Amino acid sequence: MKFKKIIAFFVLATLATSAQANLSIMGGEDVDVPMNNDFIFTDPATQYNIGGNLFADFNVALTFTFLGSEAGFNNEFYALGDSVFLSNKPADNPVGTTFSGDSLAGLIDFRFFSLEANNGFGPGEGISNGGNQPVGSFQSFATILDFLWTRNGVTYDAVLFFDDSGFDEDDNHDDHIIGITATRLSTVEVPAPGVLALVGLGLLGLRLVSRRKA
Repeated sequence: MKFKKIIAFFVLATLATSAQANLSIMGGEDVDVPMNNDFIFTDPATQYNIGGNLFADFNVALTFTFLGSEAGFNNEFYALGDSVFLSNKPADNPVGTTFSGDSLAGLIDFRFFSLEANNGFGPGEGISNGGNQPVGSFQSFATILDFLWTRNGVTYDAVLFFDDSGFDEDDNHDDHIIGITATRLSTVEVPAPGVLALVGLGLLGLRLVSRRKA
């Protein structure tokens, strides 16, 4: 009976901990935001993650917002089966333009690419979530979680910063910026596979300890 109570406590504690976040980053490297980033060096963040990929911890409704760009190149952002389109050109999408859609728990479907012919990327190519590239790569995107965008006073669950390695290859990730807001689709959710795996490992460890004591 005592072991069952321990299991119940462990599961509830793990689920409660995982329920605090809607989005998470896997992989990549946290690096200091460079001073030549045109948007965030004065905001309350000193680092972002480059090379990591963005996951939904639960089934969520997502809203994508175009926040700005420094790029001279024509860059585009697609998400959720390409039902979301956000260009970095105000003529197509003024700053503040939003698109929404639902995502299952797991890797979120989105990608960036540049339309400029001389950088070797075109429609259907570029950097996809799940295939992000490490620090120093030709192209990559950076991510900050739970970030207050001071220009509109909105705290986003995640903000994405694409670097297209265009003119001068400045590598400062301010060429196309997308804010993401995530809302759970229901109050009863199934945790992402990674959370369930941690729960399973924890229960196995408790069981082994219990047997050893017996």
